[in-house]
Amino acid sequence: MSNRFLIMEKLKAVAPGDKLAVIEEFSPSEGTYVNGSLIRALKLGVARYNQRKKEIKIEPLKKIKIPMVGDIIIGQIESIQSNIANVKIHYINNEKISNNFNGMLILKPEIQIKRGKEKKIFCKLGDIIRAKVTSYNNAIIHLSINGNENGVIYTRCSSCGGNVIRIDGRVKCIECGLVEERKLAFDFGKAKLK
Repeated sequence: MSNRFLIMEKLKAVAPGDKLAVIEEFSPSEGTYVNGSLIRALKLGVARYNQRKKEIKIEPLKKIKIPMVGDIIIGQIESIQSNIANVKIHYINNEKISNNFNGMLILKPEIQIKRGKEKKIFCKLGDIIRAKVTSYNNAIIHLSINGNENGVIYTRCSSCGGNVIRIDGRVKCIECGLVEERKLAFDFGKAKLK
């Protein structure tokens, strides 16, 4: 077995509980634990063997980006029920994420329907929105589209699926002419995603 093969073998990804070495060969370090005479991985990552110090540590494969209070997210409306929209988060602070996070957007329940006036539509299924993370309670990411910078940044006609243009805080389909209410971000139709 060549030295090159040994080095490659020592850099493999490990999962919690994987055997790394025996305590006679190496000392445990960050991300490891001793089980009898074995050193095992405590977390998912890459095992790093320091031959000089005779020490093993586990380094994370990559840091997971989690939406935190105050972060700005970009996501897509996946479902709407009454005054709540479920948002699949794709970007956190303009960085694309590979993890699956969902947020809950409260659609202004305090706005009452006045006689003769329809309820304002803030967003619809499939819309791409920019929102701010306002809280993280009971494992639910709460979102808000308050502010000029937040709101719908991309949508299509909910009737025919055609392209739309902005007209005074509303959108108009350039194909069928349908005009719809939305809470639009200041850069609706111009926002760029990486």
